[in-house]
Amino acid sequence: MLLENLPTYALILLMVLACIIFGLLMYYLAFYGKFVFRKEKKHILSEEFPPISIVIVAHDEAHHLLKTLPELLTQDYPHYEVVLVNDNSSDETPQLAIEMKNRYHNLHYVNMTSSVSTIEGQKFPLAIGIQAAQYELVLLTGPSCQPSSPYWLRQVAGRFVRRTRVVLGHATYGRRAGLFNKLLHYDALENSVIAFSYTISGMPVMADGRNLAYNKDLFFKNKEIFFRHSHLPFGEDNIFINEAVKRDACNVVASPEAVMEQYPIEFSKWFQLKKFALISRTFYKVIPQILLHLYNWLCFLFHPAAIAAIVITGLLHNWIFLGIVAAAILLKMGMQYWVFTKGATKLGERDVLPGLLLYDLLLTLLRPWIYLGSKFEKAKWK
Repeated sequence: MLLENLPTYALILLMVLACIIFGLLMYYLAFYGKFVFRKEKKHILSEEFPPISIVIVAHDEAHHLLKTLPELLTQDYPHYEVVLVNDNSSDETPQLAIEMKNRYHNLHYVNMTSSVSTIEGQKFPLAIGIQAAQYELVLLTGPSCQPSSPYWLRQVAGRFVRRTRVVLGHATYGRRAGLFNKLLHYDALENSVIAFSYTISGMPVMADGRNLAYNKDLFFKNKEIFFRHSHLPFGEDNIFINEAVKRDACNVVASPEAVMEQYPIEFSKWFQLKKFALISRTFYKVIPQILLHLYNWLCFLFHPAAIAAIVITGLLHNWIFLGIVAAAILLKMGMQYWVFTKGATKLGERDVLPGLLLYDLLLTLLRPWIYLGSKFEKAKWK
């Protein structure tokens, strides 16, 4: 059967599928390829490392701090401190901090048990921690996060070269058995590949406050931006970086040694964070906002368009076009697997590779529910 003999609806469907696949291939190669195919530079010599302050805000996290603080306080790095801000904790955080301070000279403890603020989330205590930091570079992370190696600080600090004011790092979760844990890792991988690619392309967005470093001077010059969305319990990382950082002032660190691993979370918590991330995008600049939404739509539309194209060409017994459709679908999936394999190798996420396409499908099916949930969530802060 020739092309002109195909029904109109079949032609339209094939054209739609072709446009979707072409768009996704452009994202994989022309966009994400800027990161995954980039040759990473080695870190600088140890005598050139600048002093740095790690800032952590903790609220009733003593059970996590007991394990994470020793990992953070014993990094292989010449001059650094850990600033622990106790955000009105009612557990054993004060006692633990005092005990740790007696053991580690580089722990700086800030107690906020009597502080009261109307600002949502951890923006206010985080600002207090940054202000209390004694060094010009600050590195943000969470109380339930552990560095993947003792060289985490070296890897991050080594990316502050030339005009760099901000460095983004990869944040993921601890490994457990089960499908959901694999989905967590794939989601973290996709987020970092996208965030790093946008940053390298001159559009820094999607910064993760669990592994984010910048100059204190940048923070103080942009405090108004930091607190502009004080009614939101999120955005102190991605919204702030998107609005405050110039396109050539941001860098990324991509190394298995530079990963920050958070203790695994439950599905409900992850779903909440995904809603927050989606709402955050409404505050991004126009171009990255459009590109991010377009990618999500292309991913969502690919599967129903591919299935429909296979079914229709099969029912029409058009074996030539069935073969073309199958080849195009395999090309898209193969390119996606190749690109994310490169990214997973750089970021220490190779465990997700055997089921990568399955996790992508599961995440795609969850996106409409996340989108609907975000609409109800957003109404709370209007």
